[in-house]
Amino acid sequence: MTIKKKDFVQVEYVGKVDGKIFDLTDEALAKKEGIYKEEMLYGPITVVVGAGHLIKGLDKSLEGKNVGDSYDIEIQPEDGFGSKNPKMLKIVPQNAFKDQKIKPQVGMQLNIDGIIGAIVSVSSGRIVIDFNHPLSGKILSYHMKIKNMITEKKEQVAKLFETYTNLEPENVKVEIADKTVKIVYHSKKDLNEKAKEVITEDIKKYTGFETVEITKGQLKSKE
Repeated sequence: MTIKKKDFVQVEYVGKVDGKIFDLTDEALAKKEGIYKEEMLYGPITVVVGAGHLIKGLDKSLEGKNVGDSYDIEIQPEDGFGSKNPKMLKIVPQNAFKDQKIKPQVGMQLNIDGIIGAIVSVSSGRIVIDFNHPLSGKILSYHMKIKNMITEKKEQVAKLFETYTNLEPENVKVEIADKTVKIVYHSKKDLNEKAKEVITEDIKKYTGFETVEITKGQLKSKE
């Protein structure tokens, strides 16, 4: 089955940079490599081809492939996390850190006005902070496997919602009535309005439903 834009597919992958794994879907491999994160939801992820759910290079690589294919791909910076932008390097006086009682060190990550940056230089009373993405300018290598294609509308909605929210399948219930889809989810945290808006627009765009209702609640059973 050949894959094209707007298809829902489940993929597994391992991403490396400079020979080291920085992203993967395999829980066992994450534990083996000592990079397991408890807050992560491992296993195949569902993406809509061409929707930008993956970095540009990976997204483009799916078109024309077939379900069951495994392949290796090298992604240049322009199709990954972009090239290094010199304008994203900012110089901050060391006194600014003294006021905050922070001792700046190379490699320290900071959140300034909602943007994450890393200190790359400490000298002569000046601190240089790099606000580029940590993987910008890097060539990435991925091993991809296309597990299957999802064609049933109810499953498409459920998998898309799970991918966005990182929730387990047992915590999501989907009901369909004509052109309306209702999603009930169980979680300790509420989805904010912005997240609901993004999920709603993607579901409408890629599944054709006219109305999407998302509510938090207790799930008694899964059909």
